[in-house]
Amino acid sequence: MREPLLSEIGGRLLDRRDFLRWAGNGLQGVALASLLAREGLLGAAAQAGKPPIRPEIAPESPLSARPPHFPARAKQVLVIFCSGACSQLETWDYKPELIRHHGRPMPGGEDLVTFQGKQGNLTQHVYEFKPRGEIGKHTSELVPRLGELVDDMCFIHSMTAKSNTHGPAENQMSTGFILDGFPSMGAWVSYALGTESENLPAFVAIPDPRGVPQSGPNNWSAGFLPAVFQGTPFNADKPIANLAPPSTISPAADRATRDFL
Repeated sequence: MREPLLSEIGGRLLDRRDFLRWAGNGLQGVALASLLAREGLLGAAAQAGKPPIRPEIAPESPLSARPPHFPARAKQVLVIFCSGACSQLETWDYKPELIRHHGRPMPGGEDLVTFQGKQGNLTQHVYEFKPRGEIGKHTSELVPRLGELVDDMCFIHSMTAKSNTHGPAENQMSTGFILDGFPSMGAWVSYALGTESENLPAFVAIPDPRGVPQSGPNNWSAGFLPAVFQGTPFNADKPIANLAPPSTISPAADRATRDFL
């Protein structure tokens, strides 16, 4: 079969109506840009006196502090993420319907796939729940101290995950996506606001001493942002990784590498 002399797009351009439509779209775009510029809604004119939507990052000082869009009340943010931690159903997520349906098959659960074995019946809370604080928040007897602080805490009950596998779910918690390659929360904040001290990391990650999460450095990665915005992991045994050369590299080899560079 012979190849056509013109591509599909080329054939459309030879059609009078298609040509006029394509040309008209281009002229409309020029006119729209002129109108937006006249009204001060285009480019830098629209952001006069305001922080830009995309931060202006100086190449020689990418972590310099940048003004926020709104006055900040918090000075530091500490995120404690317990992957595979105690079930919320036994701590602060009270489910009275579980009590009512205890021992019964879950409605609509016939097509669910489990990791192993067959689908079991619903099970009510093991620990007793009671309303606590002035707001009457239900928490379990497993965390009595938590019950004393409920008036000063915010509980979000509407969050869900797209995966029940630890690795992808950890990615979603830290980056908003179940796939690898996206910036973490700390990387986005560093990208937008910089840091007050460029002599210190913009943000740090302190993994569990028993091991890092299943998705590993994705939880503090810069993703597709420049690497300067990634987090610095700390460890009780080795505060910062790679500060000293490995024992397999002799001082002479290390010196030769520096001289070569």
